[in-house]
Parts: sequence; C-alpha cells; structure tokens
Amino acid sequence: MADKTELLLIDVYSLVYRAFFALPPLSTSSGRPVNAAYGFQRMLNRFLREERPSHVVACFDAGIPPERLAAVPEYKAQRPDTPDDLRPQFELVRRILQGYGIPIVEIEDEEADDCIATIATLAREQQLDTVVVSGDLDLLQLVDRHCTIVVTKRGITDLVRYDEAAVRERYGLSPEQLPDYRGLKGDPSDNLPGVPGIGEKTATKLIAEFGSLDALLANLDAVTPKRIAELLRTHADKARACRAVSTAKRDLAIAPDWEGWRYQAPSPEKLATLFNELEFKSLLSQVAPALASMGESTQADGAEAPAPFEPGTYALIEDAAAAVRAIESARAAPRAAALLVPALASWRTQTPAALALSWAERAAVLIPASVLADATVRERLASFLGSTTPSKIVYDLKNLSGWAARMGASVEGVVLDAMLATAVADPARGEPTLEQALTGTPGAGGALEERAKAATLFEAGAEVKAEWSQGADALLRAADARLASLKRDGLERVLFEIEQPLAPVLAKMESVGFRIDRDELERIRDSLARHIDETTREIYRLAGTEFNINSPKALGAVLFEQLGLPGKKTKSGYATGAEVLTPLAQEHEIAARLLQFREASKLKSTYVDALPALIDPATGLLHSTFHQIGAATGRLSSSDPNLQNIPVRSTIGREIRRTFLPATSGNVLLAADYSQIELRILAHLSQDENFIEAFRRGDDIHAFTARAVFGIPEGEPISRELRRRAKAVNFGILYGISDFGLAQSAGMSREEAKQFIAGYLARFPKIKGYIDDTLEKARATGYVSTLWGRRRYLPDLRSRVYPMRAAAERMAINAPAQGSAADLIKLAMIAVDRLFARERIRARLALQVHDELIFDVPEDEASRVGALVRDAMEHAMALDVPIVVDFKVGPNWEQVEAVDER
Repeated sequence: MADKTELLLIDVYSLVYRAFFALPPLSTSSGRPVNAAYGFQRMLNRFLREERPSHVVACFDAGIPPERLAAVPEYKAQRPDTPDDLRPQFELVRRILQGYGIPIVEIEDEEADDCIATIATLAREQQLDTVVVSGDLDLLQLVDRHCTIVVTKRGITDLVRYDEAAVRERYGLSPEQLPDYRGLKGDPSDNLPGVPGIGEKTATKLIAEFGSLDALLANLDAVTPKRIAELLRTHADKARACRAVSTAKRDLAIAPDWEGWRYQAPSPEKLATLFNELEFKSLLSQVAPALASMGESTQADGAEAPAPFEPGTYALIEDAAAAVRAIESARAAPRAAALLVPALASWRTQTPAALALSWAERAAVLIPASVLADATVRERLASFLGSTTPSKIVYDLKNLSGWAARMGASVEGVVLDAMLATAVADPARGEPTLEQALTGTPGAGGALEERAKAATLFEAGAEVKAEWSQGADALLRAADARLASLKRDGLERVLFEIEQPLAPVLAKMESVGFRIDRDELERIRDSLARHIDETTREIYRLAGTEFNINSPKALGAVLFEQLGLPGKKTKSGYATGAEVLTPLAQEHEIAARLLQFREASKLKSTYVDALPALIDPATGLLHSTFHQIGAATGRLSSSDPNLQNIPVRSTIGREIRRTFLPATSGNVLLAADYSQIELRILAHLSQDENFIEAFRRGDDIHAFTARAVFGIPEGEPISRELRRRAKAVNFGILYGISDFGLAQSAGMSREEAKQFIAGYLARFPKIKGYIDDTLEKARATGYVSTLWGRRRYLPDLRSRVYPMRAAAERMAINAPAQGSAADLIKLAMIAVDRLFARERIRARLALQVHDELIFDVPEDEASRVGALVRDAMEHAMALDVPIVVDFKVGPNWEQVEAVDER
C-alpha cells in the first residue's frame, strides 16, 4: 500500500537497456533470452518497495520527434541497432508491466522523456510529488521541489537520487540550466555535437556566469578568452539547435487518468504464473512462496508440457561433392527448410554468406558462399529450389526468390514463409527477425500460445546467430505449429493467397529498377539550390531579421513574438510544425515561404542529392527495396530510396519524377491507378445503397455527396467549393475525422464542419451504422479485419488515456478500408505477374505506389498491355461496386498522360 501521495514515472527503455548490458546472458531452458526482462523486473520491485507510490506510469519511446531531426539531423543516428537478444525482451517487459497492472503511456513519434516531462508537469499542477526512475541523466532538467530523479549509476542496484541540491552539487548549475549547458558541450551518447572546443568545464563556467545560453550569445564581446567567443559566434546556431533537441517537451497531448494510474498490488497468483513461465525462480519464491512448488509442471489452460528443443549434429559443407549430396538428401525428403544467411538481405546482396538446409529433425547443413559459387552446386540447387517437391519452409521468400532468379531459377513448392507468417499473425511487429519468427511471441490476438507445445519449437531460435544450421532445423520443426496457429486465427488466405505469392513478384520488381536522367537531376539540383537561397532571403526580408530557420525556438520567436502571428506558447516553446504553418499560410506569406523552404530542403537532401549515390554501378539503374510487411495495414513500403513519398502535387516533386526513365531504353512507362478505391470499398463494407448506386451509375461521387447532403436537385450545378468540401468529408470519414479536423482541412468554421458531418451521417445512415458496428466489434475483440481477413490489433481501444484511445478509434475506422485496398493491389500485382507469364508479355512491373502500379513497357505494346492490366486489376477482387482503373503512358514518370480506350 502507498505511504504517501506520490507518482512514480518509469523510463522503460533506458532501464531495460541498462539491465541488458549490466547482467550476463540469461536464458530459459528452451533458450529464450531473458536477462533484460529479469533485470528490469528486479529494479521495478525495488522501486515499488522503496518508494511505495500511490500512482505509477511506465513510459516507452515511440520514435524521435521530426522537429528534433530537423534541428539536428544526426541526432541519435550513431546508435547501433537493438541487439538481437534484446529485441524480443521488450514484449516480455510489457507483459511484466501488465502483470503488475501498471499502465503504459507512449505516443507515436515522441520520446519517453517528453511523455515523462509532460506527466510530471501535470502532476505538479495537482500538487503531486513525482519520482522519475531512468537509466540516464537527460531528465535532470525536470528536478524541482515536486520532482526528484533516481538514476542507475552502475549495474541495476547502484542508484543515485537527484534533488535540486544534488544537481547543483554535480553540475554547479540549476536543473533548468541543463539544456543550455548541453547545447554548449553536446552529448556524444545522443550524437549532439554542441560547440566544438567547448567541454564540460567551460560550458558550466559560461552558463553559470551568463545565466543562460541566450544571454551568453547576446554578450559575446564579454566572453574571454576571445577564442571561445569566436567559437560561440561561429557555432551559435548549432548550440541553439542542440539545446532545442535537449529540452524535454512538457505539453504533449496526454490526458491524465489519476484514478486509472493509481497503483494496487498485483495478484501473487498472476505474477507467479508469469515468473514460472519465464523461469524467474528466485522472484517466484519471493512473490508467492506458497506457489513456488509449481515449478516447470505448471501449465496454462491445461496445455501439454512443452518438449524441449534438442539441437542435432550439424555439418559445415566444405566442398562441392558434399554440397551436392546434401542437396540431394533435401530433394528426396518430403519437406525441407532453406535459409539464406544473412537473413533479410537487400536486393543488393548478390551472393549470400551461406545457405542453410534442413530436411529432417536434427539434420541440417550450412553451405558457405565459396561452395555455393561452384557451377555444379548452383545447378543442383536451382533444380531443388525450382521443383514443387519437396515442400519447402523458408524465411524471407522475397530475397530467396531474388537470389534464385540470379541463378536462372525460381522458388517453387513453398508451404510456409516463417517471416511472413509471423508478420501476418502480429502485424505491428513489422519485419520480424529470424529469432522473432522462431520465438513467435504472441500478438494481441494470441496468434500463438506461448505455453502450447509449438512454442518451444519457435523458441529454439535463441542461438541461431552462432549456428545457422540450427535455425534451418528449427524452421522445419516449427512449420506445423505455425500453420496450425494461422488456421486457428483465420489468416491462411492472407498468407497463402496474398503475401507468399507476392514475394517473388516483389523480387522481380526490385530487379527492374529505373534509369535516372542525371543531366536533368543536376539541373534540378542547381534550381533547388537557387530556390532555397531565394526563399531563405525572402523569409529573412519578411521577418525583418536573419535567424536559424531550422530552429523551432528561433522560428517561434520570430513568428509569434516579433511578427505577432497567432500561436500558442507552451512551457517548451511554440509549435512550428506543418499543422501550424499550413493554416497560417493562407493569410501570412512568411508561413507559405517557410513551407516552401522545408519542402525544397527535404526533397533536395532526400532525393536530388541522394539518388546518384544509390545507383547500382553494376546495372547503372536505381533499384528500391520493397517491404511487403512494413505497415500494420498491409501496405507496401520502400527504402533506399523511398519511391512512395515523392510528392505528386508539388512542382518540385513532379520535376524529380521527370528524372525517372524506363530501365529499358526505348520503352515507355505505363501507370495504372485505382480510382477512389477506398471510398468504393467503404461503400461495399457499409452496404449503403446510395453510395453503391452512385458508383454503379458512374457518378462524380463528391458532387453526388454534396447534392445529397445539401438537398441540391439533379440538374442544378454544384459549386467547386461545395464539391471540395464534400470531397474532404468523404475521405475524412474514412479516417475518423472530427469537426475540428474537417474545419482545418476544408477551410470552414468548426460549426459548419460539425453540421456537414451530421448531415452526411444522417443522409448515409448505413455508413454511420458501419462505423459504430466496427468500433463495437473492435473493442470486444481487440482488432479489425480487412475483406481478406488481415487483422490489425488495436489494444489502445481500451486505453484510459483519451488521446491514445481516440487515435485507436480512428485507426479502427480506417484500417478495414485501407487494409482491403492494400490487399487488393497486392492481389492485382500477383494477377498481372501471372498474366505476363502466361501471355509472354515483355512488359515488367517496376513500381507500386499505394493505389498505382507502374510498368516498363515496349512502346508498341503499351495499348495492349494497358487493356490487359486494366482488366486484371479491375477483377482482382469482387466488390458490390465497380472497380475502375485509369492508366497513363509517357516517356518518364512525370510526363505520363491519360489514355482512355474503354
């Protein structure tokens, strides 16, 4: 029970990392790594025991705020990837917190420090004392008479508590001066450069003497020695940017739930079950001595005791003859597993480090690259992969298919891609590592019961880094359990009809690529540089002063204090993001110029400057890497470069697209685009007769909506403005838009927007009914589904924090339509690929951008290919409304023109 009214805030990621590196490797009897989870649990127990808080909240990092990266692009860029043995333990930590009944707060694209700072500020307003526990010192800026910080000094038991006196004793500065201090000295752990040549002592002396960074920079003539003054003068903007990045935000959209955050001791039985599963025997005896005898015999839901994974005797192949014998053994077996090493290689990996094969339990080999290079081995391997027998279990079919294609082979007979199966079962995971695919941590829908017998097979992947052959063996043994779990959750169609057939299609698409018009790109670079320079000068003219445009703090001061533009100041400064500047741009030229500056700067660095370096010297082409499971909705994404994010409506974006040419000289590009597909799917899902009939008649759906909502008779014209507003609400409904959001996007008052939405839902009651039913079912089940059965889990639908719950509700409304559209275009890609093979068409699919497919086509075949592609795309999925595809043809991506040959 709590001894006093006190809030305990937990910086989860920093503590978990501290525990991982502080403790030696620990794993369960089945090989699952648990040292970080164990260390975190021990620290959590100590904090709860010693602090005895009345309220507890755990905060997670959920990305880096874009404004921090804009201010300091290298911020945290040097940090290594999460260790493979640590990554799966974060899910265990979440389960530990759940076992203790401790709520979690995390906000997309925000760091835990900012969530903690915001909640601590809210607590102070309630006269509630706060203790923050963290693994680093960044949060000492929060210390005041209501807030103390406890930091791990060494290991997980040596702790230091900071109040205001302790901060002054260590730094010689007050807590609120620490961001200024960090702006000067930088921070290597976060890759903040600070001012070159200024270290801790000098930074402390300067801030203590002048009081703040701003006062220091305003009085550089008083700084001695002059060398330091010159450094400050030269790097002042860098210091301000590092300070801005170092300042914790205190105004995130977090609605405090003081009653829901009240801590109550957890059930010993509940903790005992969890600790028994994780084999935390000492903790088990502490929390439930009477239950400690449960030991390893305890089973959840009466499941059979899992059999331990017993590794086999694996061979490293050293010559071609042995490789051929191994391949023939695999060929003769009913089922075999094939695993490329390293896994998740990009298309640029021409030769893998090795290939692991397994064809029977405890039987596997590793064939290194030196042996794979042998012509006979490659021939036998191509024959093995290209045959429908044996049945094959793989990990990452796309890259295996791409590698096989370079040998002139395909990969046939695949009954399971463990990577895709894991992602389908738990879509929030993204691209799972091999270890995650083997451990099979259950998603929100319980896709795999950890206590079930199958789980132990998946857990076998804990040591595959050291022994890849064991990974192939584990893949083979895990297949039946994974297949059973997919069937139980009704996800077979998503995997076997969409994702696995799509993988080789994506491999082909990656290999096609684009030629880049380098001369045009150079012209754009020069033009952009001039545009950025001119826009900068114009911004300075409109501001009446020069300042660091990339600094949110400096920009906020100019816009909202110096120029008096409407803006809201919080304790962390003014918001200067696009959501603030866009409405201001309609009345204030400087805001419009700032948006132009940001777009031009981003496109120049992301594309114009970066594209030449990404061109493959072997092919002379630009190839992107496609991720078929990169988004929870099922949408494709791309990287290196991201070709799905080049703006189509801006002049600069269109100019960049003009540099993309067909890979084959003399060919043209054909772009086939689904028309209003998400609205058509919404009509089908809602079964609203009005919408269905409008689409069947081929009406302008936005004019139809405006006419229906405002009662405008047929024959009377619809104004452009009214149609624009109807379009905004049509698409807004798909995204759970509010009256405030519609007012912002459509340029109307909030009251007008409220009336428009009310009129829309009254006129189309089945859409409202569909939305209500979707939310009700999602709250009950924890997920929503697409037409093909793809799930998106939304645990925040039950969150007590309003912003998180509201965001989950918007996702629940949007995900079925957006996810079904993603399924549709994937099915279309598969259908088109099969069509091209069957008809021996020379065109090739080069790119997918959301609802659009782009093909590299011989010019004399463009008309025929367009007609065939349109037919395949329009019949890839059956809806109660017609599916319409428009296509365009042109010499480059930007100059494609509409073709209507219906």
